[in-house]
Amino acid sequence: MDKDTGRFIAVNLTEAEWQALRSVAPDPVAWVKGQIHRLLDESGVKPVPVHDVELGHDSLQLMELAD
Repeated sequence: MDKDTGRFIAVNLTEAEWQALRSVAPDPVAWVKGQIHRLLDESGVKPVPVHDVELGHDSLQLMELAD
């Protein structure tokens, strides 16, 4: 796995849901990233850069979240 590989999350929203979200979070991408960072901080789970993880079929590979 390349250390620059990213992960994508897709959320299917209706236009009404999207507009409602934009009205309370003008930058929804930053808001989602903030929620992920908050959840990780509160849970005590720390992302590990992939180059610090032994690569293998059974190893868990986590990447730092990009800002």
